[in-house]
Amino acid sequence: MKKAVSLILISALLAACFAACGETGGSPASTAASDLPAETVVEETAAETEGDRPEMTEADYGGAEFNILYPSWSLYNNFYFAEETNGEAVNDAIFERTQKIEEALNITVVPQTLGYIDTVYPAVNKTVMAGEDAYQLALTHCATSLVSYVKQQIVVNWNDIPNIDMEKSYWNHSLSDNMEVSGILPFNVNSFILPDVNSIFFNTQLYDNYIGDDLYSQVLDGKWTWDRLIENAGKASLDIDGDGQFTDQDQYGFVGELGWQFASILTSTDQYMISVGEEGAYISLYTETTVNLIEKIRSFLKEGTSAFTWNYDGKYDPNQGGTPPVSFNDGKALYYLVPLSLASNFRSMDTDFGIVPLPKYSEDQDRYITLNWSGFMCVPMSVGDIEMVGTVVENLGWRNDEIVMPAFYDILLGQKIARNEESISMLDIIFNDSVYDLGVGLGIYDVFGSCVSQKKPVEFASYYEKNLKTWNKNVTDYSDACVAYADSIG
Repeated sequence: MKKAVSLILISALLAACFAACGETGGSPASTAASDLPAETVVEETAAETEGDRPEMTEADYGGAEFNILYPSWSLYNNFYFAEETNGEAVNDAIFERTQKIEEALNITVVPQTLGYIDTVYPAVNKTVMAGEDAYQLALTHCATSLVSYVKQQIVVNWNDIPNIDMEKSYWNHSLSDNMEVSGILPFNVNSFILPDVNSIFFNTQLYDNYIGDDLYSQVLDGKWTWDRLIENAGKASLDIDGDGQFTDQDQYGFVGELGWQFASILTSTDQYMISVGEEGAYISLYTETTVNLIEKIRSFLKEGTSAFTWNYDGKYDPNQGGTPPVSFNDGKALYYLVPLSLASNFRSMDTDFGIVPLPKYSEDQDRYITLNWSGFMCVPMSVGDIEMVGTVVENLGWRNDEIVMPAFYDILLGQKIARNEESISMLDIIFNDSVYDLGVGLGIYDVFGSCVSQKKPVEFASYYEKNLKTWNKNVTDYSDACVAYADSIG
């Protein structure tokens, strides 16, 4: 979705953003614009100003309101809208982005929320059925009511929206590959939708003590694989209390919460739950890669000394002030599978940590792939000025990429991560190859966590067979809804 963030831009903004937050730790990225060759500066500036600009950056929509409906969920709560500046880096960047768009297009952006994730679909359906132009853009959850939006034909096909160019770098190019059926693309994502992805945090002190090489170099050289993670995790386990048993009082090479997050492991190996072909969407889960990977991770977790996992509970959720049973924050884990958005929660750690993408299946895999759990943009069918919608959304993506993402990087890097070319490149890798899988929206994502559970793992073949009928119905419903939509518009 996002072009590699320019080191020039990052270097210029990190110090200012960090000062605005009132933070004190760390130094800016080591490569400043003045340190780069002149030709590099020229090339990056040209890319910023020419290749990634919308065709329309100015228009006059007569002071019209641009109403954005969103659920009170995840990153939507704190990283999308700002009423005023308050000295916090991301908030002020969001305010600046919105102000620039409002001035350039003569509109007023009006965010509205009616509550949690289950409120968006009913609101969109109600306004469309009534023929009301109440919302010009709706932001959804990643897995709530997706089929209903299409089946009821209450959202505009993104392929029919003017004034947007989905070839631009600020659009996520995996959407059309993985969710478009019969030319119908009900949902879309550009850089306005911040990536909500899982990654691997690693304790740099433990890594230096037990492993010793440069993990960033391993990633950049394409050698960061699940086999390597498993091997290294085994070196970092420690029976701290000396009781001869590994419990939540000990140190582990790998920790993570079971459940939805583990579906990201599957995607990291270039394996999709649902794929889309000429005949529509179909389940593509049962492959040799899936079977081998489940067995590999199950054996790793079952050993019981290298890894520790737990089922979700609010008391373990850092978003609710909780602490995982084996705390990465307390320095008791080498690797931590965790949502990247939680990076800022670990500023009180005694030791520094780094961030890397989820590993590859093997060194032969050509890229690191990250499953994106963010929601989607959709446009209610009853919208009045569809050209304005296209223009505004295009500029939201561009301006967010230009203004908000550098500040978002700074928040993610935090105090405990060195601001250097390597750490920035890790975020580039994670965000540049963030992809969507229709399997998330259609309820298949629990399969991986269920099959590798340390306490009650289930056999993949039996789990697959048990759920296949339901999965097929969901996939067929989505495909049929897209086909019917396409037929209805000729």
